[in-house]
Amino acid sequence: MKTSTIVAATVGTLAVATIGYAIYFDQKRRGDPEFRRKLKKEKKRALKQQKEEEKKKVTMTTQSAEEALASIKEEEFPTSMEEREKFCMEQLSTGEALFTRGPEYFDMAAICFYKALKVYPAPAELVMVYQKTIPPEVFTLVMSMLSMDVQKKQEKYYTVFPPKEMNVKVEELPEGVTAEGQKVIRRGLIATKDFAAGETIFSEIPIISSLEPSLEGNEFCHYCLKQIVGESKASCATCTKVVFCSETCEKAAATEFHTILCTKDSEDASTPERALYDYTKETNNKYPEMIAKFLVRMVHEETLNGGEEYNLFDHIERLRFLEVRPSAAEEKEIELLKVALGSKIPGIEEFINEERYLTLKGKLLYNAYGVSTSLDADRSVEPSPEQYRSVHDAPVVGAGFYRVTSYISHSCEPNTKIAFLDNNNNMSVVATRDVKAGDELHVGFIDQKNGTLSTEQRRQELFQHYRFKCMCPLCETTD
Repeated sequence: MKTSTIVAATVGTLAVATIGYAIYFDQKRRGDPEFRRKLKKEKKRALKQQKEEEKKKVTMTTQSAEEALASIKEEEFPTSMEEREKFCMEQLSTGEALFTRGPEYFDMAAICFYKALKVYPAPAELVMVYQKTIPPEVFTLVMSMLSMDVQKKQEKYYTVFPPKEMNVKVEELPEGVTAEGQKVIRRGLIATKDFAAGETIFSEIPIISSLEPSLEGNEFCHYCLKQIVGESKASCATCTKVVFCSETCEKAAATEFHTILCTKDSEDASTPERALYDYTKETNNKYPEMIAKFLVRMVHEETLNGGEEYNLFDHIERLRFLEVRPSAAEEKEIELLKVALGSKIPGIEEFINEERYLTLKGKLLYNAYGVSTSLDADRSVEPSPEQYRSVHDAPVVGAGFYRVTSYISHSCEPNTKIAFLDNNNNMSVVATRDVKAGDELHVGFIDQKNGTLSTEQRRQELFQHYRFKCMCPLCETTD
């Protein structure tokens, strides 16, 4: 008999037997209660066994990830761009060679792929490549290592930031309850030592700052916002749109952002850099330029990779922000940034999506401080339509975005004030009354018109600009 005939006959016999068993099984299922109970019990047991197996796999993956991270805990990663590129390619090559040798080498391969991920400039892109090219078991382990590392990094953040020498710490504080009865938690800045009234608690330079557009190119430094006196101006080598108070500031600006954003005195209004510059001048809006500076500086610092555990984005992603609804203005600003930066920073066009841009703008609107460096107390500055924290006790010449000071909450009776003691964007937080260790620091977000605003007016302005109802002691006792 032909093999094919034997196979066909066997299949036919099996089919008849299977049909017969199915009929018997269905009859038993319908008519025998004991059989149904037994079947249900077996089903539960199988499901329980399946869950235990899945749990065992997760436990093994978690354990493997912990062991893998521990094995490279003390390892130092290269910092220069050339060394990082070389290291990344070596790890990728080694990882591929390892996983092709079989499952017993999957853990070692995952470590290599994870190490490559640590130095790759666009980790999200590399993760997508991994998902398509490496075995699922290896990919799962790499992602477990990444997730565990991110979690540990997040948990550690507020133990190392702010630096101890700044005399403050960030703590979670209660802020009432929701309508459903859930506790609302916010973060506040707490003093770690005693300060007498008039003492400076800490000082810090901004992540980024910008002058009011109407003041650019005249007598204020484009970098530190200091008023330039006499003939001490320093100029950009390729444009006349901005000036600096010193060569130090000119070099710092060129290194961090200005080389990319410089208009180079182009008379062609359609050039990307000139279009962004003209937009800020025409609208008197500085925040699009500040976002552009931030993005360029972020890329610059990532390129340097000096070994810092937390980058600029790590610092700002934890800050509160206002929800900004997209409009024609934001659409234009996003397009201007994409065009201005796209040809100079690979991948930045994909990074500047609508959601990310609106979030960055919302963070500036909620956290930026007005910077007062004018030596002329009566100077008149064309007001910007953009908001910033300021009590307006001196002419505001620009705005700054600060890592630590952003955590200070508002009070209508604050225990600190903002000062620019060096007449530049270096901000100092000064105690206005005695502050004890453990006290939360507060500052005024708005101009209270020398105390003439009523509680209702203060609350209305704060809600309009910052979307919260002030519950400070002054507002609560005079409500």
